[in-house]
Amino acid sequence: MIMDYVSAIASMSMEMAMQNVQSAASLKMFSNVMDSQEAASAQLIEAIESVPMPTEGVGSLLDVRA
Repeated sequence: MIMDYVSAIASMSMEMAMQNVQSAASLKMFSNVMDSQEAASAQLIEAIESVPMPTEGVGSLLDVRA
């Protein structure tokens, strides 16, 4: 009977440890995805800013980059 309790506690401990590892791995993956999205967004903003503004015609009277 005591071994059943010890066995149950050990099993619960292993399950909790596995959940902690899975949570840490998920958080690290999410962090990596966020970092790559941030880098991609920065590149997109730089690309948009590098396009010259028109001096005549459509877009020359209205600042569309506001």
